[in-house]
Amino acid sequence: MTMAHRAFAFDYAAFNAELGPVLLGALEAGDGAAVLEWIEANLRDLVEPESGDPLPKNWQALLEEGDVHELGDFALTKYYDGDLDIGLDVEWQKIGDLLEKSGLDRAPVLGTPLGPPGAAFDPGRQGSYFQSAAEVSGALEPLQALLQAQPALATDLLPLQGMLQQAVRHGRGLYVTF
Repeated sequence: MTMAHRAFAFDYAAFNAELGPVLLGALEAGDGAAVLEWIEANLRDLVEPESGDPLPKNWQALLEEGDVHELGDFALTKYYDGDLDIGLDVEWQKIGDLLEKSGLDRAPVLGTPLGPPGAAFDPGRQGSYFQSAAEVSGALEPLQALLQAQPALATDLLPLQGMLQQAVRHGRGLYVTF
């Protein structure tokens, strides 16, 4: 089974200032109480991750696991628009391999996991990664230089370039999930 790469322009700065420390602490402790409290305090800014519908007051009835990862999935919706998936779909591995073969780091395809080893944030149970706006912008420059030097790679790397450009255009980082 091939995993589909989903990515969203993500307000990393606001996340890092508001929810990031709460979510990281909850992951380290293995306890979602602080995230649950954060959700209740920010309910009007959140949506249901799958449908994009505003969270109802009885939103907890939507939970399946109720663990830190699932709670974090709901909380993260404050920082991105789930209707605007700019991910690489099933081409993500091919693109990462092509970057490596071309001498570039494959990090722009994913990003960095959040959380302690063995307990990183992973609501979909297939991987979840973050990039700051500076990381996205920093990845775009060498990619564009590569495309100028080797125009034959443009077709294969166009999806990555578009994903990074979209985030940069909005001054955002990226949230990548599977």
